[in-house]
Amino acid sequence: MNQNFRIRRASRDDAIEVARIHIVATRAAYRDIYTLEYLNGLSIEDRAYRWVEKDRGHLAIGDPFGVFVAFDDDVMIGFADVGPTNKNDVAELYAIYLDPEHIGKGAGKALLKVCADYASSNGFKAMIATVLSRNSLARAFYERRGARAATETETLIETGGTKEKVISYLWDNLRQVE
Repeated sequence: MNQNFRIRRASRDDAIEVARIHIVATRAAYRDIYTLEYLNGLSIEDRAYRWVEKDRGHLAIGDPFGVFVAFDDDVMIGFADVGPTNKNDVAELYAIYLDPEHIGKGAGKALLKVCADYASSNGFKAMIATVLSRNSLARAFYERRGARAATETETLIETGGTKEKVISYLWDNLRQVE
């Protein structure tokens, strides 16, 4: 399905809706990976605060971080977050989350393209995204969108009340992000 979505730059006023989507999507994507205790403990208020926290939250910082939100009609259905890494010419896709009911309808693709364009317009040449190794849906999405798995980056981290492997994906050329 190829729908048209309205995408715009997010503001501090979007923090509650971004947090809601973040939690709903996390619970759906990681229900068989994260602990139930962790997933049940997620709080919209806490997550919203993290998005606007002074000097840390990407909605509060603004440039060079770009948070974008996608709408279907007037309903926010997803968001993505992109910004700098410790490498001057490489951006990082920190997050891309969709309301589970909207997966596979084109909003993720549209958000990824906006993030790649934003990174490119801010002087970045490439972009990385780190994903849980067991998150096969996200990994397949990145691969379909032209990223390659950097297998040498796979490491074990503590997340979601458990230990999981993560792996980075790389888009070598932002102009080729589909």
